[in-house]
Amino acid sequence: MRTFKIIACNNIPVENDWQQQLVTLLGSKPRRLSRWCELGLWGALSCLARSDQRLGDEVAIRVYSELGTMKVTQLAIAQAREHLPMPFTFMQTQPGQLFNAFGSALNWHGDGAIVAANTRQNAETLLLQEQIVLVAWVDETPQPVSRWLWLQSADVEELAWQPLPSLFQTSPTAQW
Repeated sequence: MRTFKIIACNNIPVENDWQQQLVTLLGSKPRRLSRWCELGLWGALSCLARSDQRLGDEVAIRVYSELGTMKVTQLAIAQAREHLPMPFTFMQTQPGQLFNAFGSALNWHGDGAIVAANTRQNAETLLLQEQIVLVAWVDETPQPVSRWLWLQSADVEELAWQPLPSLFQTSPTAQW
């Protein structure tokens, strides 16, 4: 079993004004991002704002999602059936655009990956392979969730800690 210490976290339920908070955090309105990517960016920036450390390129970003960009993907399929042009809609179906947004907002050039799985606990082994990791759970439906933890590998002896059976053991509305 690996042990991590928490550097920073954003575990609050998504608030109704999260998009306005994102504009405040970024200093401008994000452009051409899906709602899912905006939700992820809001959660990450909210997490990082709780730390005095800078997100370096050595920090891996791992995002767990059960449904990912499904809403905008359904829109893109509907547009394709209607033979409508969809350059921005298609780009919004790509969950990896979240990492481009990190690069633009934070000058981050590290390793990012999205893990799609139907249960959170099954994904945790894949999420926690790095020494320093910014790990998240981001989903738009059935209700918005953007939970982020910045974790660093630690020795058990240096921490006063409690074991958690799961990073994502709680419902989207519960507090960690």
